[in-house]
Amino acid sequence: MKCEIRGSRHLNTRVVLMSATADIGRYRDYFRDLGRGERVEVLGIPSSNRKENFQRQVSYLEQVTGFLGISSELITSRYCSGPCPSMADAEIKPEVHKLIHELVLYIHENEPDIEKSILVFLPTYYALEQQWYLLKPFSSSFKVHILHGSVDTEQALMAMKIWKSHRKVILATNIAESSVTIPKVAFVIDSCRSLQVFWDSARRKDSSELVWVSKSQAEQRRGRTGRTCDGHVYRLVTQSFFSNLEDFECPAILKLSLRQQVLQICCAESRAINDPKALLQKALDPPDAEVVEDALNLLLHVKALEKPSSRGRYEPTFYGRLLASFALSFDASVLVVKFGEAGMLREGILLGILMDTQPLPILHPFGDDHLFTEYINCYFSADSDKIVLTGRKEVAFLGNLCAFQFWQRVFKDKHRLEHLKQVLKFEEMEPATLLLPKLEEEWCFFHHLLQSSLHHVSEMYEDILNSMHRFRPNFLPASNGIPTYYSPYEFGHTCLLECQQQGEIDALSSSDEQLEQSNETRKCVAVPFVASGHFQTNDVAENLVNTIKEIRVQCAGDTSSNYPAIINDYDSHMNGGAPLCVYFVNGCCNRGSLCRFSHSLQAKKPACKFFFSLQGCRNGDLCSFSHDSYQPISSYGSNVCQPEADHADASSLLRLFGTSSVGYILLLDDANMHFTSNLANHCKPSRIISTTSLTETSICDPLLTDVRILWGLHHPYQTIISNKGENPIPWNEVKIVLWFPYLDSHSDNLDVQKILVQNFFEYLAIRILGDTLFEVKIILAMNNIKFSQLEVEKLARESFFFLTESFPFDEASFGELLDTVTVNKPMLMPRSVSYVFDMQPPSDIQFGDYASVFQKHLHDRETS
Repeated sequence: MKCEIRGSRHLNTRVVLMSATADIGRYRDYFRDLGRGERVEVLGIPSSNRKENFQRQVSYLEQVTGFLGISSELITSRYCSGPCPSMADAEIKPEVHKLIHELVLYIHENEPDIEKSILVFLPTYYALEQQWYLLKPFSSSFKVHILHGSVDTEQALMAMKIWKSHRKVILATNIAESSVTIPKVAFVIDSCRSLQVFWDSARRKDSSELVWVSKSQAEQRRGRTGRTCDGHVYRLVTQSFFSNLEDFECPAILKLSLRQQVLQICCAESRAINDPKALLQKALDPPDAEVVEDALNLLLHVKALEKPSSRGRYEPTFYGRLLASFALSFDASVLVVKFGEAGMLREGILLGILMDTQPLPILHPFGDDHLFTEYINCYFSADSDKIVLTGRKEVAFLGNLCAFQFWQRVFKDKHRLEHLKQVLKFEEMEPATLLLPKLEEEWCFFHHLLQSSLHHVSEMYEDILNSMHRFRPNFLPASNGIPTYYSPYEFGHTCLLECQQQGEIDALSSSDEQLEQSNETRKCVAVPFVASGHFQTNDVAENLVNTIKEIRVQCAGDTSSNYPAIINDYDSHMNGGAPLCVYFVNGCCNRGSLCRFSHSLQAKKPACKFFFSLQGCRNGDLCSFSHDSYQPISSYGSNVCQPEADHADASSLLRLFGTSSVGYILLLDDANMHFTSNLANHCKPSRIISTTSLTETSICDPLLTDVRILWGLHHPYQTIISNKGENPIPWNEVKIVLWFPYLDSHSDNLDVQKILVQNFFEYLAIRILGDTLFEVKIILAMNNIKFSQLEVEKLARESFFFLTESFPFDEASFGELLDTVTVNKPMLMPRSVSYVFDMQPPSDIQFGDYASVFQKHLHDRETS
C-alpha cells in the first residue's frame, strides 16, 4: 500500500505498509537499491492499545499426541508422511483428520469457558468437508462455521455470534490468515498445510498442489489467537519438522501464468518495452524467465502484443490494450471479447466475471453438493438434444448467469417500476424503498442467492461495459443491448413460499438469529425459476462451448495446424466417428467386432472431452485420449479484434428517420438551434419539432421556417412531462427523439451531469410507458468518453431503455458537439457517437397493468 504525504518538504517520500511477518531486512535492502542509495527507514507500529499482554503457547505434534494419549512412536511418518518437508507429502491423510477431531473434542472438554473459540486451518474445500462431517454429530455441543472462498465471508462472520450454550469451531482455509478478524479465538489448530496454485506449463493452465506452509505463514496463523485472551496454538508437525520449513513462502504470482500481468506492464508503460523479462528481473522476487517467455509467446501469438523485428520492442496492440483494461484474468478477458464478436457481448461480460468470482451468486450449501446441484437446476438445465456441456464448471457458470438475469428480470425490474412511480408522483422516498436492501436480502434467501455476490457481479459488469465504450472495438456498434432475459417477453414468476424445517435445508445458509428464533424457514418452491430454453440459454451455452474450444486451442502452444480442421476432428469424435479404441490398445476390450471404436492402430486416438472444458484434462501427457491434434488457431491473427472504423456518414443517422413523411422528429434542448438548422437541411423541416430554453426570437435562417419550435422550455422538466397544463408536444405522433446534450453548460461536476441524464431517461420512460409509445427510438449524440464516465447505458437500463446500436456521429453534416473530453492514453481516442436506444417495457404478465397507473397520473398532472 502506498500513501502520499502532502507538503512541499515530503514530495518524494514514499510510505510502504506491510505485515510484521514480512522479511523486513529484504524489503529495506530492496528499496534502498531501487532508490539508488536513498535512505530507507523502518518504523515499528504498536499493534494496539491493549491493557493486557496475552500469552500464546505453542504445542507441536509431540505434545499433542501426549495430550491425547496417543503413542509417540513413528508420529512423523504417520502424521507428516516423512521426517522433513522436502521428503514428505503434504496430503492430509485420514489419520490427520482423526487427530484434529480428537483435539477439538479434547479442547472442548478441558476448557470450561465455551465463549473461547477454536480455529482450525485446513488447506482445501474437501479437507474442510471431511472435518465438518466428523464434527457434525456434536452440533449440540458446538457450532461449526466455515471460512472459504466459496462461502460469503461477510455472512459467515455475521453468523459468528457468541452463544451462551455453544462453542464456536471455525474451519478455515488460509483466507483466515489475514483477510478477516475473528473475535474470541483462543485456540488455533494448524495443519501446517496450504493449497498453492501454480502455472502448469505442460497443460497450459493453472493447477494446484498441497504444500507445507512457511514459518512466516505459521506465525501469521499463530497471530489469529491471543488478541482478547490467552491463546494456544497446536501445530500438527513435530518441532524438528517445523524447523526445516521454509522461512517465507514463495509469492503466489511467481507460480502463476503471467499473461495478464505481462500484458498490463506493457500497456502501462508510456513507451514500448524492449525486454519485459529484464524489467521483471528487477522485482524483489523475480519470476522464472521461462514463465515470462511463455507469457510473451502467447501474447504475441494471439496478437495482444506485436514485435516488428527480432530486436524490436514489444508493442501492445489495440486488442491487447482492450484486454488489459478489464479487471479480469486473461482467459476471462478473452472470453468477453469472443462473445462480443459472436454478438452476445453482455452475456460474455457476465460469464467472464463469473469465471473470476467467489462466492458465486447461487448459494453453495457447504458439505451438500447434491443440494447445490438442485439450486443450479432451478436456474439452468442443459438441453442435451441441442448442446453438450462436458464440464461441471460450465453448467455452474450458466446457472449463475441465469440466476443473475432472473434477479434482474424479477426483483430489479419490479423496483425499477416502483421508482418510476415515485418519480411521477414527485414524492419523497417511501418506507418500502428505504427497506429495499433488507427486502432484497430476504428475496435472495428465498431463491438461494447471495446478495453481496450479485452486487459484486453488477459493479464489475458496469466497469467492463464502460471500458468497451471507451475503446469501441469493431463489434460494439452492432452489439444489441436488449438482454436475453427478456426472451420470452411472456416470462413470469410468482413466488410460492413454503415453510421448511431447518433440518431440510443447510443450516449454514441461515443466520444464527433465524436459527434461534424459529425451527422453520421459508423458501420459494415455484421451480424451476428459469425454464429450459428461456433467456436464450441454448444459444448462450453453445457459444460458451465454442468459445472455450477456441481458448483452449489458442493456448496449446503450437501454431502449425488449421483450427477449423481441429474443431471438425473433435466434433467428429464427439458425434460418432470411429477413433481408436483405448481399451483395445490396453488389451482389455471385450467387445471384439461389436466395438463401435476402431481396433486399427492406424486410427486416431479419441478426443479427450475434458481437454476442451474449463476444467481441462488432469492427466496431461498420460491421458489415454488425444490432446496432440488440438493446436492453436493458425488464422487467429486475421480475425483479431480491431477498433471501430472512424468514418462518419450522415446516412447512418438518416436511415433511422425513414422515408415516410408521417411522424415527428423531436429534437430536445437545442440551445442555439444549430443542430435543428443542420437537420432541416437533410430531412423535411415540417417533420421536425425542436425545443429550446431560449425565449422566442426572430431567426433569419430560412431552413427553420417550417420547423415547429417550442420556445422557453427547460429540458427535461418542461419538455417531457409538464408540471401544469397540457404538454405542447404531440407525443402520439413522435417517432424519433434526438438529444445532443451539452452537459458542461449545466455543471462540470460529473455527479450533477449524471443526475440530468438519469432524469431524462426517467421522465421519458414515464411518458412512453404511460402513452404506450414503444416504437419511439431514442438517439443521443455524445462523446464516447463522456458516455462511459457518466455510465449512460446503466442509467438508461434503470428506466428500461436498452442500447441497440451505435455509430460515429457525422459532425460535418449535423454540427459539432459542444462537450469536450481530452484523453492522454494510447489507442483511446475521444469520438462523437450516435447511441440508439429502444424501450423494452417490463412484462404486464409479471407486473400487472402498470401502464394505466402511469397514464392516469400523466393525465391528472397535465390537465390540472
